[in-house]
Amino acid sequence: MVLNELVKLDSLLLILAQQASTYDRHNKVPRHKNKPYFPPMLFNTRSGKLSDYVAESRILLTQVTDYIKNESSKALIEFQCNKLVEQCQAIKKVLSIEAPRVNNDQQNKTRSVKYLANRQQKSTGGFSWLTQRAINNTRELYLELSKHHGYRQKLSDKIQQLTTLETSTDTNDKTAIEQLILQQHKRLEQCNEAIHFIEKKIDQLEDTQNKR
Repeated sequence: MVLNELVKLDSLLLILAQQASTYDRHNKVPRHKNKPYFPPMLFNTRSGKLSDYVAESRILLTQVTDYIKNESSKALIEFQCNKLVEQCQAIKKVLSIEAPRVNNDQQNKTRSVKYLANRQQKSTGGFSWLTQRAINNTRELYLELSKHHGYRQKLSDKIQQLTTLETSTDTNDKTAIEQLILQQHKRLEQCNEAIHFIEKKIDQLEDTQNKR
């Protein structure tokens, strides 16, 4: 059943790749041309080209296919499949917008903030680690942003190492490694949420400062 769904997603990504390439060629709005389309909890890619996000989804599709072939844990496969579906839906949503993105900028920001707020409500810790002083200080926010980009890179490297290790490990030991991979993916998602939160705070502070 999962393989059948992956075949459908593969066909969908081929279509999205063609549509994204066309969209990129016609997207000439200077303000948005080089800005990322999606929050970092959904894509690691930070690009102004939709085709780059499709490319990341294709890589994820290959990873999921490998997980299935290697008989990885159902939890890991389900986690990555859900993320892949969310990525495809997000790309389709952008491609369905016919009006220039600049006219929908404020709406997109509002939706993004609401989405993040909902995720924070479901989280036990939220972003309480970020003090009020740091939230109102652009320099400290940039320091926090730099640190979390470093965390994200380390987590991505760890996931790659564990994935490589899993492929060369006996079946009896795969379960433990798969659990570690799933844990690292969840930590990576939390790190991406924190990065998105900090970036929004920086934008808000800089907009306020520019209006003075």
